[in-house]
Amino acid sequence: LRGAGRSRQAAEELTRALPPSPKPNTANMMALIAQAWEAAGDEAKAEAAYKETTALAPSSEVAWYNLGYYHMTHGDYDSAVPAFLQSVKLSPGFGKGHEAVGAVYFGQGEEEKALPYLLEARRLMPDSVNAHLNYANALGKLERAGEAVAAYQSVLDVDPSHADAANKLAHFAVQACDWRDYNANFKRVTSILRDDLAANRTTRLIPFNALVLPVSPADQLLIARSHAAKHDSVVPFRHMRGRGKGDAPLKVGYLSADFRDHPVGRDLSNIFIMHRRRFAIPYAYAQNPPHPQHDGPYRQRVADHVDALRDVNALPDREAASLIQGDGIEVLVDLMGYTHGAREGILAHRPAPVQVAFKGYMSTTGSSYVSHLISDAPSVPAEAAPFYSEKQVYLRPVFVASTHPINHEEGRQISAEPPTKKERLDSGLNTTGFVYACFNSLYKVSPSVFDAWMRVLSAVPNSVLWLLEEPREARDNLCRHAERQGVNCSRLVFTPKVELWRHILVKSRADLFLDTPIYNAHTTAADSLWATVPILTLPREKMASRVAASLVVSLGMPELVARTMDEYVRLAILLGKAHFPGCRRCPSAKLRAKLHRRRFDEAHNHMFD
Repeated sequence: LRGAGRSRQAAEELTRALPPSPKPNTANMMALIAQAWEAAGDEAKAEAAYKETTALAPSSEVAWYNLGYYHMTHGDYDSAVPAFLQSVKLSPGFGKGHEAVGAVYFGQGEEEKALPYLLEARRLMPDSVNAHLNYANALGKLERAGEAVAAYQSVLDVDPSHADAANKLAHFAVQACDWRDYNANFKRVTSILRDDLAANRTTRLIPFNALVLPVSPADQLLIARSHAAKHDSVVPFRHMRGRGKGDAPLKVGYLSADFRDHPVGRDLSNIFIMHRRRFAIPYAYAQNPPHPQHDGPYRQRVADHVDALRDVNALPDREAASLIQGDGIEVLVDLMGYTHGAREGILAHRPAPVQVAFKGYMSTTGSSYVSHLISDAPSVPAEAAPFYSEKQVYLRPVFVASTHPINHEEGRQISAEPPTKKERLDSGLNTTGFVYACFNSLYKVSPSVFDAWMRVLSAVPNSVLWLLEEPREARDNLCRHAERQGVNCSRLVFTPKVELWRHILVKSRADLFLDTPIYNAHTTAADSLWATVPILTLPREKMASRVAASLVVSLGMPELVARTMDEYVRLAILLGKAHFPGCRRCPSAKLRAKLHRRRFDEAHNHMFD
């Protein structure tokens, strides 16, 4: 009967077949009744039957597992956990039970609790792809990149064709600076990408993750288009009228999950203050809920200087879009793109007649619903326009607006003079040599640029390279890479992140910032320049790899933009070799003094204005 789609009748017939007082030997029949009621959609009777099954067979791990699985699939995690735990207590070798406990904890965001159960499930079911994948996913969620690489490799050992595992292995290998199979990983990811595009399906390669791989601009656009196409079925809102000359100020909405203590939130909280309300009235739409620890003063500062701060976090896409349209927003500025917390589905409903991308995601959305991208000629030159679905809106001379003079007033006090030995010691630098620095996240460091850095250190005696210390696996791997190239790891100085109020002062102790070509410093570049540390950059083809060049050119310092990797290395060596402590006429000291002036020079300080 169930096979014929008559589940209710099957449940009723089985119930009639039960003896008046069910005995333990009828537990299997009771389990069938539970499954039939569940298939029929009668949740109350299904739950009661699953519970009765455990009463009839209290020592059956399968009965407890089935009850837990019922609760889990109906979203009742609190009831699912004790049932699953009972199943593994009764049978410690029951792999599916361990897997289920881990899955529930993982679903509740308790990855640390999930790990031992998922690890045991993997041990008990060595041939199960899902067991390996669940464990790897938990490690990935915990950002334990090195362990995640090994775990995703174990998935591929069981199923070499597993595309999701291959993509994630490549992603976490980049996070951990594990370059042992860099070319092979990229080749495999590219093959999966081609298969996805040929099958006209959403690519397994996420657009943001593609930015830190040597993916071409043409492929970056195809990846973005495949993800934007997920919203092709959305019926957009209609907008009936245009604007006339005598209309009221423009209503501009800003959509973001970063109205908090985040680079975007810190900048926007000040930019809203500067809106000229006779021309534009700002509204903010927060995709992140209020959080007392993560917001800092910035969410409230946003709320204080917009006409309305709307919390759309809990609203479905269409309801959020309807709210935006109801506010009469005429230009909606998306600050997310494909970054964490993005809600492209809201934009797909086209709640505003004009929708533009700005600041948060330095690439194309590949969509028809975002019509414009705010950029400038250095970051998206005219010849690159075919690789963007959006029309470019150039802000001249630079598209980045940084509010460092407001958020980091301590930067005004930084001297044009090179750092003293004491200042460096106070920042954890025990050296009188030349200090190269890169405070970018380590996932932006590619094998080619690290090789270039080691060439620089080898050529400049007593020089050091100052880097962030997290994640630990990346730090350890970079040390190994350096040693293999004959550079002692002691010349890599790893530093923890410091408090926001002092990080500009700490960064000012470097002599030269070495940028990462594949994905530039963005906010970190603004930090460095405000700290009077020149940035040597090498722009590539994609917008994310050209932002630092945009910034230094806007400051009138094009000499810091290299054209090739060899020139990048040559310039870095030249600046380092010509340096000695206390020198004010060295090329690096002259660059620092020039940058110090340009920060306050009205003809050049556009990014800090």
